[in-house]
Amino acid sequence: MINVWSVSKFLEDTGVLTEDEVKRVIPFCLAACANISKRLRDVKFEEEPAVIAACAGLAFYNYSLLQCSSAEDFSSFKAGDVTISRSPSSTFESAVRFRDEAILQAVDYLTDVDFVFKA
Repeated sequence: MINVWSVSKFLEDTGVLTEDEVKRVIPFCLAACANISKRLRDVKFEEEPAVIAACAGLAFYNYSLLQCSSAEDFSSFKAGDVTISRSPSSTFESAVRFRDEAILQAVDYLTDVDFVFKA
């Protein structure tokens, strides 16, 4: 199976999540590793950086989906006339892009399980 710690380390090293958030995302990393492991063309691809990134993208997407459902994720900061805010929808959109780009980079290592041909 794909190394869960490599996936969580990837999320922390890329700056997608803080160290505290990485601790909370471990169950999502485990589920993503299991999901991507089933789709690998060959077991020897488990340590490929693109596969690790695909797992991280999927874990981050699922974690963001959960976070967007709670009102706690919304934050804003105001200094004089300048207001900076982060809404759940923008966080989720970033997670979707991150997941899609990461899985696209790993497509050479994965089988296509979502394709259905109908006559």
